[in-house]
Amino acid sequence: MGSIKNFLLAASLAALMAFVAASSASATTLYSGSTELGAGTTIDFSIPSGKSAVLVDTTGESLDTCTTSTVRGTLSSGATGSGETLTWGSCTFPTSTVTGSSLEVISTGGTNGEVKADGTVEVTINTVFFGSCIYGVTNGTKIGTLAGNPATYTANAVTEKFSGSSLACPSTAKFTGTYNSTEPFSFHVEP
Repeated sequence: MGSIKNFLLAASLAALMAFVAASSASATTLYSGSTELGAGTTIDFSIPSGKSAVLVDTTGESLDTCTTSTVRGTLSSGATGSGETLTWGSCTFPTSTVTGSSLEVISTGGTNGEVKADGTVEVTINTVFFGSCIYGVTNGTKIGTLAGNPATYTANAVTEKFSGSSLACPSTAKFTGTYNSTEPFSFHVEP
């Protein structure tokens, strides 16, 4: 279940699913090759074959692992997008996204950026050991990074147990996973 919860965050690149680019110092811009991305552009990240999204509790004990996961969104204006889908597959336990969110990308220099949730993301994992666990992040939580050209999304977020979870579920879990940009292919961040 740890893998799934971690994956949730990452996608939580959580459900994330929408992308917003902004920075207090200067605007972040999203590109495909040399073309600035605009409204209506679909952005898609998936876990590559042979990799996994993992959710672990704070002691490092695995809670869930998913070998497929996709984060997909559409830019609505400039570099702001609305969340569409955060999917999970081939997981240790049944895993689903309850609530998705937009994401915010903030340039950290070069083709690198920090990814934050721009809303609440919730993922449910139905475990054999703990029962139903709902993990997620809230607005402003750092959930990972984007780096390179084409961009790779590295999910690395601490999620919290949300209301409605079984009492036996750990109070926090860490979600990790690496997603490759699949649409547009040469997606990357620039300051």
